[in-house]
Amino acid sequence: MRHLRLSQALVLRVDALSNAALALFLLAATWDDLYDFFGLPVAEPPFYAQILGAVLVAFALLEWMLAGTPAERAVTLAAAVGSALAAAVLAVWLLAGEHDLDTHGLVALWSVVVFLAAAAAIHAVVLSRGRRP
Repeated sequence: MRHLRLSQALVLRVDALSNAALALFLLAATWDDLYDFFGLPVAEPPFYAQILGAVLVAFALLEWMLAGTPAERAVTLAAAVGSALAAAVLAVWLLAGEHDLDTHGLVALWSVVVFLAAAAAIHAVVLSRGRRP
């Protein structure tokens, strides 16, 4: 069996797909039933979530288009920092307990924290193995 090596390009493309999926969810912030289904608080006002969704679409496009180019190292670093910060902000908000999430919502958001932290770690690993300019 051939060993899979995580290249920066592969990691960026997978991250681009996950960012695009999250972006679609955030762009649908006015769809209260979707947020209720996942046990998540409805964004109030929803345009903040929608603006973040639009930014994530743009970042996903950058990740996808710059994977495999000389700029991929800078994009990988940006993705690592963004994922780590997002994980930290969400974890602090959850730990502060100033929310009325049910168990379903807590599990969903802690899963996002774990995913973001793992993404940051994977980006850091591929950066540490990559060539330096």
